[in-house]
Amino acid sequence: MRQIAFLTDWGLSSYYVGVTKSVIKQINENAEIIDITHSAGHFNIKKYGCILHRASFDFPMETVFLCVVDPTVGSNRKPIALQTIQNNLFFVGPDNGLFSLVIEEFGLKKAVELSNEKYYYKKRSLTFHGRDIFAPVAAYLNKGITLNEIGKEIEYEDIETFKIKKPEITNNRLIFEYLYSDDFGNIETNLTPKYLSKITSKSFFEVEINGIKKEAFLVNNYSEVGKGDLIIHLDSSGYYEIAVNQGNASKVFNIPEDFDGQIILYL
Repeated sequence: MRQIAFLTDWGLSSYYVGVTKSVIKQINENAEIIDITHSAGHFNIKKYGCILHRASFDFPMETVFLCVVDPTVGSNRKPIALQTIQNNLFFVGPDNGLFSLVIEEFGLKKAVELSNEKYYYKKRSLTFHGRDIFAPVAAYLNKGITLNEIGKEIEYEDIETFKIKKPEITNNRLIFEYLYSDDFGNIETNLTPKYLSKITSKSFFEVEINGIKKEAFLVNNYSEVGKGDLIIHLDSSGYYEIAVNQGNASKVFNIPEDFDGQIILYL
């Protein structure tokens, strides 16, 4: 039995998550639903795309990912489902860039627009496609229904995607991307060890984010520094994270919720 991994930006103070799970269970009472998150802020497609990408590595093959971060729900954006080449994963949700990184990571085997209303929920609204379209489709895929049955095929070029610029070293600066901040204020990035391995051994760097420069220690874990110290360390997803020991790095750099900029490490 495939798992259903569930990700939204709805929060948990409303009834949306509960009724959507009920719709899934009405179609497939044996469905195993695992929540990734519903409370990492609202409307931020890039942030949730990055969270989805990182989470996807820890789910088994053939998992069905039900993903609803959909600020333009009710517009002409397409509802889609796709299947990846690697790990045979399924993703269901709006065509707004949310699946950019998982497509890049795992490859696209097939994608369809969800045009067969036979697989929609019996109730229909203009603004709750998570319940009425995406959840039923995820439930049917979980039962083994194929993509061919739920909609018409679309090409990769017709899917909305975004790109994240790769890190680069230039003029004694390592420049990489700010992705998002988590609930602790830890700053998540796209910097991997292959870039830092090109640099001579250093124990600390000057870091610039949002026009603010601070010195950060390069460490393996928080216990290597004192409380309040700024650090750079390799997180559990294999990317470097900028954090404060028992503090909030996002506040140190005064990063707003909608920040979409770069990080500079001075070498």
